[in-house]
Amino acid sequence: MRKDWKYIAYLSAAFVFYLAVKLLSPRNLDWTITFHHKDKNPFGAYALDQLIGSIIPKNSIQQNNYTLYELYDTLDKPANFLSLSSSFSPGREDCEALLKNIEKGGTAFIAAEYFRGRFADTLSLHTSDYFFDGGFTAVFNRNDSTGIRFKNPSVPQRGVYSFPRKNIHNYFNEVDTTRTQIIATNDLDLPVLIKISWGEGFLYLSSTPLTFTNAYLLYNQNAEFASLALSHLPDRTTYWTEFYHLGRLEARTPLRFILTNEPLSWAYYITILSILLFMIFEARRRQRIIPIVKPLANTSLEFVRTIGNLYYQATDHKNIAEKRVAFLMEQLRSKYGINAHQVNEHTLLTIARKTGHAEDKVRELFLLIGLVQGKNQITESELKSLNEKLDHFNY
Repeated sequence: MRKDWKYIAYLSAAFVFYLAVKLLSPRNLDWTITFHHKDKNPFGAYALDQLIGSIIPKNSIQQNNYTLYELYDTLDKPANFLSLSSSFSPGREDCEALLKNIEKGGTAFIAAEYFRGRFADTLSLHTSDYFFDGGFTAVFNRNDSTGIRFKNPSVPQRGVYSFPRKNIHNYFNEVDTTRTQIIATNDLDLPVLIKISWGEGFLYLSSTPLTFTNAYLLYNQNAEFASLALSHLPDRTTYWTEFYHLGRLEARTPLRFILTNEPLSWAYYITILSILLFMIFEARRRQRIIPIVKPLANTSLEFVRTIGNLYYQATDHKNIAEKRVAFLMEQLRSKYGINAHQVNEHTLLTIARKTGHAEDKVRELFLLIGLVQGKNQITESELKSLNEKLDHFNY
């Protein structure tokens, strides 16, 4: 039990040390663009989530990760749609559902750097990035900030709202002028916020979604820009979908919620690792000793030796000699393919050539074999002589 407490103490100390390092170390900002309403990182939308409650009643805003088609299928009357993403390219079903809602009197506010696919083709619009336009190179060299202002002079605003030019340089370079109204432009007088009439409703499209993120919304008076832009949404149920940037990343299970939060995920991993280490140490300490099972002994040699001793003690030397000779004949037959039962000159030469022995040695051996086989009884000395020659004959 004392050993267990030692391991637990080591793991606890390591866990406390890790927590202290994490709490005392400076926090690194995550510059990933998420547009998530709970994300407090620079390019999250937590500030917008707090601001929008002063524009539209908070209880009428529903945040989710559903597609426009799924949302429209649950509606019994026109509603507001809100979406922030780097690129907006809904599928055919989503595009039709969005435009049906607008046509019946709904409203949508969609901010994206690029509008593509069926949606852009249907509305005859196209976005561009003047960062890659050689005609605007001098602008970057002259000023690293860009300004956005509303076109309508009746809109109460504080002049030009300033943003870093390095991230705010997309605009609408192609629109359907018969149904489109420009609401706001940048400092190059390029449209960045437009209003499109569709049936009984309106679409508000922005090419600068980063202006609605934490980093820029909290700078100077830029919150007023977001407030004026979103004030075009009527006071009714508003569906803020994050599907078109994040996909279906809502935390629907406790485990997914744990893994998407860094402190909880580290605590989860450390707990699992601690349990595994404890199981390993416990298994090593309490495992029963595995008995050593001796392999079965090969008693064939002992059996042969015993039988040989019985023949020898019975002084049946001739019988032993015949068995030794028979074994030699079998080895020559099976290993070299030589039939040595009838010995002649050719047979002796063949045995000498295949076994590698000298011809005189082979002749001496088979001469002795012939003498032994020609007697009814042999002496002990003759048996030993035959045995020695057979032992030295490498077959």
